[in-house]
Amino acid sequence: MTWSILGASLAAHDLAASGHVFGTLLGLGAPRHRDARTLEFGPGLRLQRPDRVLSRTAGGLLGPAGARHVAIAVDDLHRVAGNLGRAALPCLEAERAEFGTDALWTLDPASNLVAFVARGPAAPEPGWHVHHVNLPAADVREATAFYVEMAGMREGRWQAPAARGDFSIDPAELSVLTLGTDNSGLHIIRPDPGFALRNGFAHNPSIGGHPAFCVPDVGAVKARLEAAGVLVSDAGVYAMAGMRQIYLLDPASNVIEVNQRV
Repeated sequence: MTWSILGASLAAHDLAASGHVFGTLLGLGAPRHRDARTLEFGPGLRLQRPDRVLSRTAGGLLGPAGARHVAIAVDDLHRVAGNLGRAALPCLEAERAEFGTDALWTLDPASNLVAFVARGPAAPEPGWHVHHVNLPAADVREATAFYVEMAGMREGRWQAPAARGDFSIDPAELSVLTLGTDNSGLHIIRPDPGFALRNGFAHNPSIGGHPAFCVPDVGAVKARLEAAGVLVSDAGVYAMAGMRQIYLLDPASNVIEVNQRV
């Protein structure tokens, strides 16, 4: 099955502050105001201010949902729905207005919220793109199998640089559902509390998940962030062959990666 990362959605408690970081400092451009609580940047990023609501179901209380998720475009949504149904996995139809087309909400085995969306026409490239989305999972193999079996994704081999940082690329701890030869796609990682300390970072990209945006000039992004007083971890080329990576926290404390092919 053909698939792609449609985009990532993040919670943003202060839309103006988050919009400034992503639009101006990261250089993603002017956002589109979808509604009073949602900003969209190109085809790849949605910022949502969570609703303060609670609802009760047979399983208990539910808080705000949908603010933080990964959206994956697939060319056969009916097949994905059938796979989820046969596996008796939770699945809800999305409202058509949420993605402008048919889509399904589900949870992967690590309880990451995922939207499978019917593939539409390719959007014009805005000068940046989502390189990957990183999802945490205590059981990496179980989560990887979910995406392979439910959506027909293909697991690839991690492409590490010769001078790799201090982290494991054992498939039991890190997997890549690949869209190419540059580790683009969906990353599944087992959270590693010592990751930042061992690698000399201020941020731990293995915990909580993160989107990664590929830009033309990561050095310019870093300079703008630091001039604005944003703490940046410059990882250099340490995890993915041919990719320089930096990390930061956005105003809602989401871990963000920005990278560039070098």
